[in-house]
Amino acid sequence: MVMNVLIYHPVKLPVSHYGGTERALMWLAESLVESGHKVTLFAAPGSNPPDSMDCIVDESEVRKRIKEFDIVHSFSKLPGEWDELTRGKLLFTIQGNGQAGERFHRNTVFVSRNHAERHGATAYVYNGLNPDELKFSDAPRANRYLFLSKTSLKTKNLSGAMRLARKFNQNLWIAGGDRPLSSRIFTGLKGLSGADWKWIGSVDQNSKADFLLQGRAMMFPLLWNEPFGIVMTESLVSGTPVLAHPYGSVPEVLAFAPECLMRSEEDWRKALTGGIPLPSAKKCRDWVFSMFHRDQMRAGYLKLYEQVISGKSLNPTDPVTRVLAGEVG
Repeated sequence: MVMNVLIYHPVKLPVSHYGGTERALMWLAESLVESGHKVTLFAAPGSNPPDSMDCIVDESEVRKRIKEFDIVHSFSKLPGEWDELTRGKLLFTIQGNGQAGERFHRNTVFVSRNHAERHGATAYVYNGLNPDELKFSDAPRANRYLFLSKTSLKTKNLSGAMRLARKFNQNLWIAGGDRPLSSRIFTGLKGLSGADWKWIGSVDQNSKADFLLQGRAMMFPLLWNEPFGIVMTESLVSGTPVLAHPYGSVPEVLAFAPECLMRSEEDWRKALTGGIPLPSAKKCRDWVFSMFHRDQMRAGYLKLYEQVISGKSLNPTDPVTRVLAGEVG
């Protein structure tokens, strides 16, 4: 069945720097179009999507044309009236964690099994990426580790990555977001000591692709229940293993390499000092192709679109936040 899909997310598309939701959305849209489906985006003025997709920036026009679409897939919250407006053919994707007691539409899709379970739901589709946007190398890597995330978010735990690298005498390159004062101090001191500590700063997709090849592994010592973590799959598809705390979706994303789950300080010591053999670059990349490619994401959503169109709910009851983002362990 060829579908006419409206993807609703009123921000500028595509994004040039960060924005995991927006990038996952565009990867899905591109895969749908390439497989023969029609996609229309509702986005903010100034958007510049590919010519293969229609784009609407005026909500009144969306309302006029709503009957054209087989399904409305929203990545943003919508008023309750949209259920009637779309004749019930409405599906939501939630990329973040809900607040305590927050309720969601019955046709809400989460981005990992753990993410769904923490909201009392069953419907989930993993985020898929476009590997062509990144680079791959199985050549020997430089003697350093990488950190890439929103450095301003305490839950991403840049301070923890710096502490671990310092404690176990490892080189560290840091990219993403604003530069915290702590990283200025520590990278400066490490530079004076001759260690290879470097602040890269904000990266776009091209510079990110280069950055991800610059180290042995990615450090991801997060302190919250990660809904998905696109940076992990981007690192893996580049051939760079990920070392991470086992919170939220992490055990699912790293299911192929349980040795990369860091449950203790001793695990970090072994991993960072060569005591744990890390998965090969090819094994990392093959895993992403088998589980987290944009075409797998497309197939997952198409099954759910058909379910919604047939009048079935995606979850047995309305999802509600049961386990908060910060409740880890």
